[in-house]
Amino acid sequence: MDDSVIFSIDTSSHSDGTGAPVRLELEIRVETHGIGVMNLTAIFPQRLTDSLAEDIQPEWNTEGDTLLFKSSRDLEEGLYEIYKLTPDGSEPSRVNTEQSYHGYPGWSPDGTHVVFNSWVYGNESGNRQMEIFTANISTGETHRVTDNSAFDDSGRWSPDGSEVIFYSNRDGTMDLWKVPVSETGEPTGPPVKLVGTDAREHCGRWSSDGEWIVYESDQSGNNDIWVVPSDGEESTQVTFDDYEDGYPAWSPDGTHIVYNSLRGINGDLHILSLADGVLHRLTSDLAIDAHPTWSADGRYIAFHSDRSGNFDIWVVEIPLINSNESL
Repeated sequence: MDDSVIFSIDTSSHSDGTGAPVRLELEIRVETHGIGVMNLTAIFPQRLTDSLAEDIQPEWNTEGDTLLFKSSRDLEEGLYEIYKLTPDGSEPSRVNTEQSYHGYPGWSPDGTHVVFNSWVYGNESGNRQMEIFTANISTGETHRVTDNSAFDDSGRWSPDGSEVIFYSNRDGTMDLWKVPVSETGEPTGPPVKLVGTDAREHCGRWSSDGEWIVYESDQSGNNDIWVVPSDGEESTQVTFDDYEDGYPAWSPDGTHIVYNSLRGINGDLHILSLADGVLHRLTSDLAIDAHPTWSADGRYIAFHSDRSGNFDIWVVEIPLINSNESL
């Protein structure tokens, strides 16, 4: 006999309007008998951008006070530019580069440069290839980091500023690579393969201490989250469900990973403890919540979502995570 009961709770009336999480105590009763208490935390995602364009792929800077994201606002279909945003209600400002397309923008450790991927077009044939670029945020001066006929995507700068990780199919399948760079983002040596299997490895993200990289892979037959030391030694699988798990990012202290998981018709954010495997579901909405990024103080997670009817940047304040408490 199945004694489980599924129910939903409307917690919106508990918000004080600031977006701060609220701790609640739920008493469980059967008829007139109390049988237990459940502690949970209600969270209230806040919308940061409100545009008819597509605002996606947010990324916090090292200090955790400014976000980068890419947007299609005022552009032809298929083009994106990079914008900066401080979560204080001010309007986003555009980051100028020498390229017309921008994907997966990320920060340099000192916040002076951005790394992104962009199309390069052939002079005669019209063929195009995706490459990794960096640009100075103040001047727009742009450097090409990779030069290969393959597809190079999703670059991320190492915390010490010496390398950029990206994924590429230059060896026939999508693998994780890294390339040494100068402090201004110019390549100082050839790319080397970090993780390479017959599967698809992509979307690598550095831990804040630079010792580990989290990424997604379908090596197990399903798209799951994996971690690998930054020197490329043996990888470890950390999610094992039947869902499509992707776009992972580290907590500041490296103890948890936030990622999006496609379950049914919607995608929600989940937080995984690497110490004990406890999983918290962070968002629950019929929309797509994806591409999470964790602020440096551990208090906020930004993500993009179409829960308002259009893809915008959202942020949610979270409490300190406790395995005995539900989000």
